[in-house]
This record gives sequence, C-alpha cells and structure tokens, in this order.
Amino acid sequence: MPIIASAFLPPSPLLIPEIGKQNTVILDKTLQAYKQIANYLQEAETDVIIIISPYGNMQSNNISLNIHPELKVSFQEFGLLSTLKTFKPALALADDLKKYLENSENAIRLSSQSYLDYGSAVALKLLTDTLKNTKVLPLFPAINLDRNYHFKFGKKLGEYLHARSEKIAIIAVGDLSHRLKKNSPAGYSPKGARFDNRLIEYLNENDNSIEKIMAIDDKAANEVLEGALKQLSLLLGVVGEDFEPEVLAYQNDFGVGYLSVNFNLQVAPI
Repeated sequence: MPIIASAFLPPSPLLIPEIGKQNTVILDKTLQAYKQIANYLQEAETDVIIIISPYGNMQSNNISLNIHPELKVSFQEFGLLSTLKTFKPALALADDLKKYLENSENAIRLSSQSYLDYGSAVALKLLTDTLKNTKVLPLFPAINLDRNYHFKFGKKLGEYLHARSEKIAIIAVGDLSHRLKKNSPAGYSPKGARFDNRLIEYLNENDNSIEKIMAIDDKAANEVLEGALKQLSLLLGVVGEDFEPEVLAYQNDFGVGYLSVNFNLQVAPI
C-alpha cells in the first residue's frame, strides 16, 4: 500500500495552548495547517504515523527509533506536569524494518524512552485528537551523518513502507532559520530570510526541486542555524519525485521560520 500522507511541520511548543497562551493566537495559520493535515489523517483512517524529529535521543552514527511500550505526550520541560496522551509504538513495523536494514549501510538502532521528545509530542498532540488506535514510530536522524545519507536512507525506507499493508503517514518536524529577526533566539542574520525564501521557492518548483534542496550549501545552512534539512532530506527520499508540494503556512513572528508543507501524494502515489 502506498504511503497515504506526508508533511513537514514546525514543532513549536507555543502551538500548545497551555504553553503558548496568548501567543498561540499569533500562530493561527500554522494551527490551521495542522488541522488540515489532521483532518486528512482521520479521513484516511491512518494506522501508523512515523514522526521524524531531531529533538530526541539521537545517535552519533545511526538513525534510531523509539519503541518504548508507552509513548507519552508530556511537556514537563515547559511546566506542564501531566501526561496529555499516550501512544502505542508500531513494534512490528520497527522490528521488521530493523531486520530489513541490518545488513546494509543503513542499519538502525532501537531505543526506549517513555516520554516523547517535544518535537514529536507537539506534532502528535495536534494531529491525533480525532484519531483512535493509531500507533506511532518516532524516528531520529543521526548526529554525524550528512543529508545525503539521510536522503538515501529515506529511499530505502520508502521501498520498505511501500510493501507494508498498513496505512502509513510520515511526518517530519523542524524549524527553518533561527536568525530571522533582531529578537530571534540566535540573533539576526540577513541570510536567514534568504535561506527560508530559497527553500520555499525550491519546494514550489516543478523541476529538480529535490536536487536543488540537496545541493544547498552546508556553510550557508549552518550560518542561519536551520533545523530542517536532515529531516526534510529523509522525507524527500521517502516520497521520491511523485509529490505535489502545497505550502500551507509560513510564519516568522517569533524570529524562527515555521514552515508547514503538505506533500500531496494522491496525485501520483509512490
């Protein structure tokens, strides 16, 4: 069965009303983008959500999966002590994937953390309020491996998922530049907005968009402190050329680039 949905979304904790409070209203466009993806996941009766996040327990030289028996959504680091939601992991999928890749250069590691990293937690909280019995599989990029490795891994993952019987959605989370304004967490760089605009432009192009994104200069990406390219590279490897990107929202109100993109796979499924 083809992958039924794919998206790239920003995981700002400010999107959670109990954390963002009045700031949540400012991010309404991003929240509406989340609602659009959430509605589609419900209509498609999604069985599994693979969530690609750079905020969890990443390994140095291996992509890893979190398979704890109970994956809890909690935002204790932001002052919310209660567990808001608990998911079951997609254990069979994770085990089969590990076996599928174990003799290749793309071997993965398994880990076990009961609390989801905040990137996974924000996205899953906003995407699953109307879903029942959906399992999740948090996936973390490798610290020391480059974007090209993650893209190739994504291609192998796409081949594997294509042969599965479950209805699978794959969602990547991350921020674009952290240097967009004078009040940005990492300070201002005029190259920040140029980076974000260029990435969005590449996504909107019909020809060679993947090649252009993969060719973005590492030095330029590092200078603007982006937090998206590894996850996006992996995601693009999974979906291949057969997608029609739809930019649902872009906001930079807090000095960080929040991009929401739906990779429409219904036009030409994998």
